[in-house]
Amino acid sequence: MTTGPRSQCDTCARMRSPWEKTGDQFGEGGPFCAAFPAQEGGIPDVVYNNGADHRQPVDGDHGIRWRAKAGETFPEWAFKQPA
Repeated sequence: MTTGPRSQCDTCARMRSPWEKTGDQFGEGGPFCAAFPAQEGGIPDVVYNNGADHRQPVDGDHGIRWRAKAGETFPEWAFKQPA
């Protein structure tokens, strides 16, 4: 089985699991975060699948951007195209 690159969201301090309860919200159906709350549909596929660099504005992100989780750096390699 082949999998794609790790999501930038996995390295972000704001990311939450669909199985995690944070306050009164569950991320049913997919991952969510402060920028893309569960009640608004969670993290869009284009962001989660590295189709958009979330250090830059993305529609619907409420002005909240990617921020490194402790011990992580932004996965620049996820955005490099194969030669």
